[in-house]
Amino acid sequence: MRRLALMVAALGVVLLAGCHDRRAGVRTLLGDGVEQWGQKLPYDHWQFNFFHPKNLPALVTMVYLEDGDIRESIFRQLDAARPSQSSVDKWSQRVGGFSANFNTGKALPVRMTVCWDSVIDKKAYETEIWFSRETWRQMLAAYPDTYRPGKTYYRDNMIIGLAPGGTVRVWLENNGESSVLQYPARQLMMTGEDMLICKHVPSRIDFNYLAVNGFDPFIRDFIKGKTYPYGEW
Repeated sequence: MRRLALMVAALGVVLLAGCHDRRAGVRTLLGDGVEQWGQKLPYDHWQFNFFHPKNLPALVTMVYLEDGDIRESIFRQLDAARPSQSSVDKWSQRVGGFSANFNTGKALPVRMTVCWDSVIDKKAYETEIWFSRETWRQMLAAYPDTYRPGKTYYRDNMIIGLAPGGTVRVWLENNGESSVLQYPARQLMMTGEDMLICKHVPSRIDFNYLAVNGFDPFIRDFIKGKTYPYGEW
């Protein structure tokens, strides 16, 4: 399997442990170095949570995360994707938020690959997200806490929306105000034989069953009279 490399090593010598910071020779594929994304978080950890539109379920099967500590993490036990009850026809300005048990990171995210299943599409997707400098800036910045005068607030909760057509959106939660839409530096969507990381990750949905028996009644009732993809995502 092709190794998803976070870095292109510029060092051609053998490094003695403890004598060199190997991050100095590391770059993302977009040319960003450690000075952009290798900064220490001003809080213990950040979290990421998945949501799907109301009555259009999606399930996450695996997440592969590369971060600013040159750490590569694979998440197989994940907090379940939840419905955004207010997201009908389009994403709500307040998509949702909850405390994650498993979906957490200790350093700024550089790239995330999400393996996920869409019930309405009857297929599995692989979405690769490269995070931008602007996202890193927001995750490091301290904002005035409008609910606690004199206190500060950090955008440490990432919200990832999974919608029909393999459409994925990313926000940062904003202290109860409208979530802040993020614009990844690069984002790719793959499915079927084009998938790389997710090709051999088992789906949690029996697509053959759906093909024969159709959707659950609550989905059939919801999409009746509507046109796919049942909104603008």
